[in-house]
Amino acid sequence: MPGQPVDALLAYLKSLDAAQLATVLRNRNDALSVPWPAHISDLATRLTRYDSVMDAYARLTLPHLEVLGAITLARSLGPSVAVDDVAKWLGSDVDVVRGFLTDLADCALAWSAADGNVVNAFRFPLIGTRLGPPLRTVLEGATLSALRLVAAKLKVRGDGTKLEVIDRLAKFLGDRNEVIELVDDAPLDARDLILDCAEQGADIEYMDRSAFGGRRAQFTMRGDWAVDRGLLWPDGQGSASMPLEVAVALRGTGWRLPFHPQPPAIAVAPVYVEHVESEAASRLLRMLEVTSNILDGAAAEPIPLLKTEQVGVRAVKLLAKDLGADVEQVTLALQLATDARLLDPLPPDPPKGRRRKSAPEPTSTGLIPGESAPSWLAAAPDERATRLLDTWWEASSTPLLDAKIAAELRDSTAHGMVRIHLLEEYARVEPGTGFAAPYDLTPLLLWHAPLVETEHLDPLLAGATKEAELLGLLAFGTATSLGRSMVGGGLDEAVAELVSGAHTTAVIGADLTAVVFGPPTPELSRLLDRVGTRESGGTATMWRFTPDSVRSAFDDGATAEQLLDGLRVIAESEIPQALEYLINDVARTHGKLGVVELGCAILSDDPTVLLELVATRKLAKLELASLAPTVVASKSSAAEVISALRAAGYAPVQRPADGSVQVNAPAVSSESADSSTLTDDTIAIVADPDRHARHLIETADSAPPTAATTHDLFQALRGKGEPQAIWHLLEGRPARITHDGTTHVVHSPSVSGQTLTAWSVTTDRYEEFPLDATTVSEFHPSEGETRARRA
Repeated sequence: MPGQPVDALLAYLKSLDAAQLATVLRNRNDALSVPWPAHISDLATRLTRYDSVMDAYARLTLPHLEVLGAITLARSLGPSVAVDDVAKWLGSDVDVVRGFLTDLADCALAWSAADGNVVNAFRFPLIGTRLGPPLRTVLEGATLSALRLVAAKLKVRGDGTKLEVIDRLAKFLGDRNEVIELVDDAPLDARDLILDCAEQGADIEYMDRSAFGGRRAQFTMRGDWAVDRGLLWPDGQGSASMPLEVAVALRGTGWRLPFHPQPPAIAVAPVYVEHVESEAASRLLRMLEVTSNILDGAAAEPIPLLKTEQVGVRAVKLLAKDLGADVEQVTLALQLATDARLLDPLPPDPPKGRRRKSAPEPTSTGLIPGESAPSWLAAAPDERATRLLDTWWEASSTPLLDAKIAAELRDSTAHGMVRIHLLEEYARVEPGTGFAAPYDLTPLLLWHAPLVETEHLDPLLAGATKEAELLGLLAFGTATSLGRSMVGGGLDEAVAELVSGAHTTAVIGADLTAVVFGPPTPELSRLLDRVGTRESGGTATMWRFTPDSVRSAFDDGATAEQLLDGLRVIAESEIPQALEYLINDVARTHGKLGVVELGCAILSDDPTVLLELVATRKLAKLELASLAPTVVASKSSAAEVISALRAAGYAPVQRPADGSVQVNAPAVSSESADSSTLTDDTIAIVADPDRHARHLIETADSAPPTAATTHDLFQALRGKGEPQAIWHLLEGRPARITHDGTTHVVHSPSVSGQTLTAWSVTTDRYEEFPLDATTVSEFHPSEGETRARRA
């Protein structure tokens, strides 16, 4: 994909008004990564970078790719390209092509210049057909001696410089009539081979005459006649291909590139929609419950991580069992909570002793609630739900995708493209209709995302569909109000309306069940989950009360009075006597027996010795407790107790297992799970395309800032504050700048002379700071200073 000069794109960008440039910035939002482009020339450079162009190219629909390919073909066959030329090669109406060209111009990939010619940022490949490289590209790659041999066979002058020979050969082989006449005069077998290569666009196996030390010249090969006359050109790697102009000439005047301006029609089916919205609310609120319960559990004990810093399958299954949830719900909730920073990795333990340089970096062993978890848990249900939906919409992965495929598609844009197009297609059909199966959408998604590998499309589609269903965006084969608002706008209002219809009461029956006929609120679910066992979900959710479930509530610290009062509040009628009897019966027996968690027991036939141990101050760290006249217990291990007793002058021995108390090791201490030690020194910096476009247009005629390396910028700022803060600023992270008694949070710096220019988050514009009166310091945002915005 050889690129065009940046100057051509810069001239186009300068011809746009602020609104048009803002559209380009929205479509190419990678150009607004920090540091933001301070000048329009910087923007042009960013937009012509290969990775930026490929990112935009990968998000185009099939007809857009076909138009770009037609531009490449037309440019290869003529000195200039007009919209009419592109339309001719696509066999389409000019107005149709012009509409797609307008979209490409909004992405700064191709546009019409002032003289009417089409300009493209890169030469893009042709889609749906196989054609070789342009003729001049092939000729320029050949040696002069090879060119002269071809010229001799074609009876074209081969004298002069290489450029002169190339010009003569390009003129001859680029003439359709000359090529057709040449092929008509070819031997029958050679003519069949040439025409087959032209129609199929396929290479042939071919060894150059210079191969095998020149011995190849002693025998003939299929394709020699065409190679000798420049109709096929060997690549030196065992094959030969036909130049683009030759193939087009031989395909005939009626040949056209494939073009699919309209998406394929997909059959829709009627859907029973009476319970769609209640099902959506039930599923979304259930995801809130699962996520909240995961955070509560992580606060008590970190969620274990594998060495890859991923939650293992076994841990997910245990969580699902403990929470009474599906494995898919837990998997999705874990990923969303991690992406939303509701869960953060537990800081790894520092290495013991001197660490070798080659030793691997320590990894986290668990997940604990992040800094934003408390505020999320305290927020209203609709706010929590919106945060989860936004996180899923912007996710760079598909949590429910098979691990192997997920590894192959790491950092791929396919995840977001499939997710977006999936919901858009469901939202596009009329309410009351949907698709029989998500796989019906495969042809449509291939039209929208033609560069997605087809072998991974079905798994991606299945994973994204299941996630959308768990979040209430899809239900019963159709889009819900949430799904439609996700792509059409108004998500906050849709979530608020859906959540407001959640039930706050339940029908409690004498059969020791509680039923909620509709989506329950998170608070109602939490109460019933605490005292009962969930047996079903969906349109109606049922809990069953059993001695075990009530006992579990008492284990969590509840009392009979608290449980009965809570159930009376949510019950639609009086609590059945059977349930009161059950709760009171369990309360009477609960706690009659006590089990103490111990590390080991000290046994002796002499009670006096054991009393002496308990009273000895030197042994206080063992936390000895008398359980019986001949038994003293400690929370320390047997080895620690034996060592301490011997240091105090005693001579204990370790008895066999049948003479000691064996219990599980204590759980991870709450200190290790203290999330208050975690800090978040990042801020979500979201550029406003409209505002930034206005800035670039207003400053377009000014001289661009002098390009400087990171080292140059650091040297200019050296000694102007904290070195770590200066590096953070140059890496694209925000920092505080104090100047003239005021403090700004800034990013995107540049230096000109003795002046630092940076974007001030505080004033929402670029500010200039004299270096001799500027101090740079670290920025640690508070909760109120952190910004987050949904695109």
